[in-house]
Amino acid sequence: MEEREKILVVDDDLDFLTVIRHILRLKGYEVETAPSGSEAIARAAKCFYNAAILDISLPDTDGTELLAALLDQHPDMVAVMLTGHSSAQNAMKSLNRGAFAYLEKPLDPENLLSVISRGLEKQRLVFENRKLMAELERRNRDTGILLNVSQAVSRSLDLQQIIASALEKVVETMKVDAGFVHILEKDSLALGGHTGLSPALTQRMASVKAGEGILGEVFRGIPATIINLSNHNDSIMAALCAEGYRSCAGVPLSVVRENIGTFSVVTRSEHTFTQDEITLLAAIGREIAIAVRNAQLYEQASSAKALRELDAMRTEFLANVSHELRTPLAVIKGSASSLLQPDVDFDKPTWQSFLQSIDKDADTLARLVDDLLMMSRLEAGGLEIKKEPRQVAGLIELVRERLNTLAARHRLSINIPPSLPPVLVDDVRIGEVLTNLVENAAKYTAEGTAIIIEASLNSHNVVVSISDEGEGIPPELQSKVFDRFFQMEKHRRGNRKGTGLGLSICRGIIEAHGGKIWLESQPGRGARFSFTLPVA
Repeated sequence: MEEREKILVVDDDLDFLTVIRHILRLKGYEVETAPSGSEAIARAAKCFYNAAILDISLPDTDGTELLAALLDQHPDMVAVMLTGHSSAQNAMKSLNRGAFAYLEKPLDPENLLSVISRGLEKQRLVFENRKLMAELERRNRDTGILLNVSQAVSRSLDLQQIIASALEKVVETMKVDAGFVHILEKDSLALGGHTGLSPALTQRMASVKAGEGILGEVFRGIPATIINLSNHNDSIMAALCAEGYRSCAGVPLSVVRENIGTFSVVTRSEHTFTQDEITLLAAIGREIAIAVRNAQLYEQASSAKALRELDAMRTEFLANVSHELRTPLAVIKGSASSLLQPDVDFDKPTWQSFLQSIDKDADTLARLVDDLLMMSRLEAGGLEIKKEPRQVAGLIELVRERLNTLAARHRLSINIPPSLPPVLVDDVRIGEVLTNLVENAAKYTAEGTAIIIEASLNSHNVVVSISDEGEGIPPELQSKVFDRFFQMEKHRRGNRKGTGLGLSICRGIIEAHGGKIWLESQPGRGARFSFTLPVA
């Protein structure tokens, strides 16, 4: 149940307090009253009031002095000053002290309620902005940590340097005290790198049997979070506890469904690792795992060409991600900075416009991170696919609302024969493919043109196609459209670039289902993306 907003009414007229309390409670507010300034201050010290209605003349204090005292306790409080003897001097003094409004007695109840409503609406916008800013800071921090780790591991193909660079960034940015990585060697986990650990502790942790203890569980794919190490008899955890560490979190390092090691961090104070932190550690672990495997492959390879291609891929990855982050971050920063200007009082539509910009570009950042993590899982073979028999029409119906939104300015047509047999798919993943392809069609074609979704049976597969009436794709570019980061920039409608990952993710999901995806297009006659799904 949503908590009601609280209002404190301060006046030495008890009859007035009774009337105002009744009026405000009828409007759904939680109301408390105080006949003096001292009692008002005492009440405000115990809880937060969204708004305060203050008489300017009180028996024990001046109303403007009380106003200043209450705002010192709760700067976000909406304060409305009341007086029976209006004067410009009192009005200016009250407003300068931070009052939201200044009203004369006898009060017009409708006017008072209108003022309170406007003040609380402004307060809600302030709170919502802070909430968005906090979420933005968290997302920005997580994205920054991932980028820092990615940049750190991309600067070298030396295994020890990769791990050391990654752990250094993790300890620096996540505010943990130490980190370490174990890599599988035969049937043991060997300490592949660390930061923040003493020589004696690293010697003790140099080799751990892969199937034993907490690290053994982590290696088998079970993330671990330990708030108090003293409560565990595990030898490695006991050694960490003896060195003054209190909490630990560990995640597996996996590449192509193969566990190759573990990644752990520890703190000297008791710390409860949140699910967001574990998710971030897992994402960092995937970056480290891919880098470790690449380093291992490099050590086994003697081909200079392979090395150049790997470096080019990393350079392209960093360049694209950095570019895509700057634009939404710039919009968010500009909007937030404008809202936080103390000397500018924006009207409600302007507030909402800024907040919508922040919300929209925060979603853009979140989607970018989701795309990057999806690409990482696909490359590592770690994408979980849960196949069940589903009707193609049912798959489309699950994402119908999203498709209608994406194609709102186009003519969306869906032609699915009712006689089609069910297919064996993960409906969530195939839904992502459908929305990606429809979004792609809407993005590259003119408003009012048709987007057609069709399906047919071909041997043991169902073929699903998404066609558009756009300009088509030149033959020389058709072989590149499923490559990571490829974008037909000169055909893009709009000013903002994308990540260039959408079609690459579609290909990865379809291939994980055992299907194929391809493009048919002729310049000036649109494009047709098709993919196969196995019949159940």
